Amino acid sequence: MTAVHPPADLSASQDLVRALTERVERMESIEAIRALRARYHEMVNEDAGNRLYELFAPDAYVAYGGRPEVQGRDNIRAFFAAFPVQSARQFIHSHVVQVQGDRGTGSSYLDGRPVRDGKSYYVVGRFDDEYIHLDGQWFFQRVTLSVHYMIEATERWDHLIPLQVER
Repeated sequence: MTAVHPPADLSASQDLVRALTERVERMESIEAIRALRARYHEMVNEDAGNRLYELFAPDAYVAYGGRPEVQGRDNIRAFFAAFPVQSARQFIHSHVVQVQGDRGTGSSYLDGRPVRDGKSYYVVGRFDDEYIHLDGQWFFQRVTLSVHYMIEATERWDHLIPLQVER
């Protein structure tokens, strides 16, 4: 941590206050973006994947592991309604975020446990994100998932925890 020494004159004091304000705003933005990414996975893990579109800007993009890219909140809503996040558990690691004004970028690594067609899988990949600050809130502007590998698990896990069934 850098020590802050009181400046000698008013102009230097104003510059210091401005610099510290910008630094705090950048740190608050980074934390808000990390909370956005955490909320994404919380929704998946709590079987609310059908609501993921709420975290996206109106004109956002999603590209998942080689599937065709979709744009716009309505298309993203349809994408997640058809995508098997409803029977998955996801954990992220090493979320790195950069912010410049009302825009940001970030990446995180995925450790996923989906169930599809009665089989459990291990999925490892990386999320590369773009973020945008709109009306006082951070949203995803673009989410790209690159799957490094997906292998079948030898044992199923889905019977060990209750999964919400949409009605």
